[in-house]
Amino acid sequence: MTKILVAILIALSVPAFAGPSKDECLDAHSRGQDAKEQGKISLARKLFLTCAQNSCPNLVQGDCARYADELGRMQPSISFVARDTSGADLPDTTVYVDDVLIVTRLDDGKPHEIDPGKHTVKFTNAGRDRMVTVVIGAGEQGRTVSAQFEGPKEVAPPKPNLTLQADSPVAAAPPKHVAPKTTHPTGAKLMIYGGVAMAAGGIGLGLFETSRVPSNCSVSTHQCAAPPGDPSITAAKSAMQTANIGWMVGAVGVAAVAGGITWYVTGSKTEKEHLAVAPWASSTAGGLAIGGSL
Repeated sequence: MTKILVAILIALSVPAFAGPSKDECLDAHSRGQDAKEQGKISLARKLFLTCAQNSCPNLVQGDCARYADELGRMQPSISFVARDTSGADLPDTTVYVDDVLIVTRLDDGKPHEIDPGKHTVKFTNAGRDRMVTVVIGAGEQGRTVSAQFEGPKEVAPPKPNLTLQADSPVAAAPPKHVAPKTTHPTGAKLMIYGGVAMAAGGIGLGLFETSRVPSNCSVSTHQCAAPPGDPSITAAKSAMQTANIGWMVGAVGVAAVAGGITWYVTGSKTEKEHLAVAPWASSTAGGLAIGGSL
């Protein structure tokens, strides 16, 4: 008998679950209609589900249940997908819709309710963001919104370890090949330069003096159309003597050029040394390695 009384007292002391009050039902009904008119289907549906409970007045309850069912058919939904350029899924991606956090991971693939209209979806993965703008229609179900991220960057291969080991030489640079050197006689060069100067000067002098011969005298016949003692005869004789000197100097110059060129070519020498030089080093010593043939 005592146990029964205790059970009755405990039951009486625990208040029964109470739904929304009459005022709360009326408020949810009013706010739900405002949200519906503003296109906020998600909010309006939640408010109508609140006033559709049994604790609300029958008239309000029936009205809210009808609205909630109607909005349930109009409620759009979208799902999110993130992949890299190779097509692999990126489940560790966070999604925001209109700056409101929706999911922190994309593991379950579930659709999410959303209001119809234009929305900005931001995908965030490994510090990288992708923005997608979508327009959702009323009643559109299971719309997939996706974003693509670049794959991971390739890791550069490690650099070789160049630490010196005991008595271990460092890889030396390729030996530098020295090409054989060809030399020419210095006297041949001077002979060529001097011959060119003599030839140019002599020929120029010969041409100049020949042009000074009077017009009444012939260079080819060495005769002048003038009486003995005429000044033109003396002038022609002097010009031709000087011109002959110029022609001789020019001829010597040309011969010197030809001889210098012959000497330059036949007197050249090519060194036979073929040396290669390369540095080397170890943990205890270093130097230059010289190799080749003499």
